[in-house]
Amino acid sequence: MKAALLVGPEKIEIGEADPPPLGDGEVRIRPVLAGICGTDISIYLGHRPAPYPFILGHEVMGRVAAVGAGVGALRVGDRVIVEPNYPCGECPLCRRGRGAVCARKGSMGVNLPGCFSEYATAPAEFVWRIPDGVSDRDAVTIEPLTVALHGLLQSGIGKGDTAAVIGCGVIGLLLVHSAAAMGARVLAHDRIEHKRELARAMGAAIVSGGEDAAGLWEREGVTAVFECAGAGATVELALSAAPRASEVILLGLSAEPAGFLPMRLVREGIQVRTSMIYDHPEDFGQAIDRVASGELEPARVVTRSFPFESLGEALRVAALGNEGKILIAME
Repeated sequence: MKAALLVGPEKIEIGEADPPPLGDGEVRIRPVLAGICGTDISIYLGHRPAPYPFILGHEVMGRVAAVGAGVGALRVGDRVIVEPNYPCGECPLCRRGRGAVCARKGSMGVNLPGCFSEYATAPAEFVWRIPDGVSDRDAVTIEPLTVALHGLLQSGIGKGDTAAVIGCGVIGLLLVHSAAAMGARVLAHDRIEHKRELARAMGAAIVSGGEDAAGLWEREGVTAVFECAGAGATVELALSAAPRASEVILLGLSAEPAGFLPMRLVREGIQVRTSMIYDHPEDFGQAIDRVASGELEPARVVTRSFPFESLGEALRVAALGNEGKILIAME
């Protein structure tokens, strides 16, 4: 099959690879659209290890090409998306409902072959049929939407509350969109003006570069702060500027140290939570339902598209950090 092979840091070659084997309980998918994620960029740049040659990609919408033995709910030709993280289901964390942080989970395009190829395979349990009324572009962006929606649901905000979002990358933008759709008022912060304008278009009431965040959040009555930038400095900003009795939800994946004053968090009743991907199967099902109802339109974060043969160029553009979601046309 045709595949985009990562043969080294920042080196993509379009070549041939063996089709993924189809086991019992698995589904073979022919991708139609795929999205580039921050994880893809990290592996592409060599910041995370990969067993070269490796096939990246985990945000995928396609059609079922074949089903393995024991798969009864899906048929060849069905339009589907993949929930690309597969908890083991057996460890103590999985038994406690914490599969999102299962140390043994398989992840498409991370420790399993990805979807930037002619065919991809996934366990049927993690393959979702898409309702007819959902567009292909909305479908392929449901996976990052689910990451944002899970973070939103970790907080206690609701209609009429005010939230602050730091970092207007794809997850931050989708969190702005989801919070605004539920009736919350959203303040969005990013250093790049273009991304601030994207946040405004997604429903943010106020956008800024983050100057005087503490004063702004206090005046505007912020009750939840979502850190989506994934940098040590923005984590410190969230923890130091969060108003009294608010909560801070960390979605960004910063590898840098961040400092905070424990006394302030304790005395002022500031709650700190983390949000890692999503819970299976509840979150994906809820995200699909909200898109199918018209409440959420995740494709609004898409800013550019590239053909499959230009995946290397698309990854280079994505790594610059100036775009929203970049899609790859696989056919």
